[in-house]
Amino acid sequence: MMKFRQSLILVLIPLLCLPSSWAEASEKAWKAMAVTADPAATQAAVEILKKGGNAVDAAIAAQWVLNVVEPQSSGIGGGGFFIYYDAASRKVFAFDGRETAPASARPEMFLGKDGKPVRFWPERISGGLPAGVPGLLKLLKTVHARFSSNKVSFASLFEPAIEIAEKGFPISERLGGALQKEESRLKLFKATRKVFFDKAGRRTLRAGEILVQEDLGRTFRLLAGEGIGPFYEGAIAKDIVKAVRKASVNPAKMTIKDLASYEVVEREPVRGTYRGYEVWGMPPPSSGGPTVQMVLNILENFSWDSLSSEHRMSVFAQAQRLAFIERNKALADPAAMTVDLEDFLSKDKAKKLAAVIDPVDASQALGPKDPPAQEGTHTSHLSIADADGNLVAFTTTIEHLFGCGMIVPGRGFFLNNELTDFDAQIYGEADGQVLPNAPGPRKRPRSSMSPTLVFKNSEPYLITGSPGGSKIIGAVLNVLVNVLDEKLPLQEAVDRPRVLNREGAVELEGFSLDENPGEQKRWESLGFEVVRHEAFGNTQSILFHEDGFLEGASDPRGIGAPGGVE
Repeated sequence: MMKFRQSLILVLIPLLCLPSSWAEASEKAWKAMAVTADPAATQAAVEILKKGGNAVDAAIAAQWVLNVVEPQSSGIGGGGFFIYYDAASRKVFAFDGRETAPASARPEMFLGKDGKPVRFWPERISGGLPAGVPGLLKLLKTVHARFSSNKVSFASLFEPAIEIAEKGFPISERLGGALQKEESRLKLFKATRKVFFDKAGRRTLRAGEILVQEDLGRTFRLLAGEGIGPFYEGAIAKDIVKAVRKASVNPAKMTIKDLASYEVVEREPVRGTYRGYEVWGMPPPSSGGPTVQMVLNILENFSWDSLSSEHRMSVFAQAQRLAFIERNKALADPAAMTVDLEDFLSKDKAKKLAAVIDPVDASQALGPKDPPAQEGTHTSHLSIADADGNLVAFTTTIEHLFGCGMIVPGRGFFLNNELTDFDAQIYGEADGQVLPNAPGPRKRPRSSMSPTLVFKNSEPYLITGSPGGSKIIGAVLNVLVNVLDEKLPLQEAVDRPRVLNREGAVELEGFSLDENPGEQKRWESLGFEVVRHEAFGNTQSILFHEDGFLEGASDPRGIGAPGGVE
């Protein structure tokens, strides 16, 4: 894991002393900018922009490359949320490509014979049962049909990914580490061993070894030639269903009808205001947009400049915890929610929550500590702005590392394990009622993905988003507060150590607590229990400067890169 060094100045959030390569991670350009989680994906997006494609075209090309070079995080076996700003109409659109549960799903599907949730790793997340009906391919086909530049075809957007898949590429340290971490689980599936293990099938491929994905290349060629029909109703759909139903681990009952009936949903984006900025995000089934906005609504009740740096972060951590309490009991698939989203996002509600916060004593706001979240954290985000002013914030996922661990035989892509984003313990402790985020037929599990657009004076100002499970919300909030409140340069805002509070204990990332034990004592003196957290989040961000240029910043916690068009 990354190691952060302590700043010479002892403040609650010290600046990072970064290697020189990290300090050069940002890039500036005048026409267009793409920032993704992998340099190859960024390059594919930039090439599309140079050919006259727009932000939507570039995002799609980048996603297919990510499917190849970052298969642990996203792909056509998963889903995503797509926020798009159309410069011509000056309107923000939100598209829900979240996976859905098959019609056979039931609330108790992840409970064992003893009535308790099956262990998350590796049992619950592996094989056919946790796989939801994938939405990504239909999502990107939908946004392309609506908003493409019409200068590049949907089929041609597969070309960069096909070339990399068929020629192969050296496995990165990041991918190699993920393969080793999940080796015991991946080994359970023959089709996965075929692609990601050595020829003897004894070990996963290591960093530096060449990964060739011929099956995935053929799948992309089929989709480019025939469209998405084979995936949802034809030959690929049959193979998906067979893989789920015949899985060597946790076989399930997905059907061709489940795939054929999948629909992308255009939803009303979450819009909020914060200290004069407009903030746009994804609505349920994502909890990301609403929870980010609730935290901002709470923070707006405090004068940032009048607080010390210590008390700013105390307030920030408490606001996150209060919002997560509300999130956990209220947000889910919109069809299952019993709380009105407008009420959830109201400034009055936030004012009442803010009244609980005491900057010098967090104990009242934190409430009883929740058990640690059980979820996957390996998702991907990309941010793109084109020369015409169109913007994309797109977060895409298969949930845990390599999803359910199972590649569809002969097709080369992993299926997701998104159904484990449902609550496994399905009944509320207080009233015994089925929770809104319990599994159910055709439901969409709650997500934390938070693709975010920020406007200043009605003009684009910031695009950001991150992977990280429910930590996504905190990663995005840290960037927002660092840019909007702390007024930091973008790369510095991205690089800084992060403060998170989902479960009642403050999770500190990058604070070098062993070298500086006084830091932990400082938090404890404010009433927090401290949890040391490994690096989380992998934000990809674009900032719009007043003099007209774009700045892209990729998170040093990953291996991504910005790419500009002059």
